[in-house]
Amino acid sequence: MNTRMRVLKKILCLIGNYLPPKFNCFLYKLSGVKFNFNKVWIGNKCYLDTNFPENIIIKDNVCISFEVTICCHFDTTRSIKNHPIKRYKKEVIIEEGVFIGPKSIIMPGVILRKNTFVKAGSVITKSTNENTIVYGNPQKEEAVLTDKLASKINNLNKRFNF
Repeated sequence: MNTRMRVLKKILCLIGNYLPPKFNCFLYKLSGVKFNFNKVWIGNKCYLDTNFPENIIIKDNVCISFEVTICCHFDTTRSIKNHPIKRYKKEVIIEEGVFIGPKSIIMPGVILRKNTFVKAGSVITKSTNENTIVYGNPQKEEAVLTDKLASKINNLNKRFNF
């Protein structure tokens, strides 16, 4: 990808970070975030990684609440003692039926597996199991949902046209 296109995609993602729902989704899609426009809800004032938006993959029936941050890279400078800190970029994958509560942070390389419910203010540093409720900083697993209950919740959520 040429430099101009990369800069344009960064700008589109950055502007999307400040727009209300559906307008933000339109710009996120143009910037390279991979998702189905009609099957995802992304709330107000979310911050999706502007450097590598193409590394964010969001499956269907996902609800991302307001002020959620999704990071795909870690890029530092050298510390005072001149010890290098490893830089990296990794995909963030949000599978079907996931709900991410307000002001949560999703770190690089995380896979939020099917039917994961992230409580507000959580910092997710490692991949989750299916059908779980996670919370906190550091992240903890609060409960495991039965397939039947997770399915019931998702069927109810599908009625709200994302």
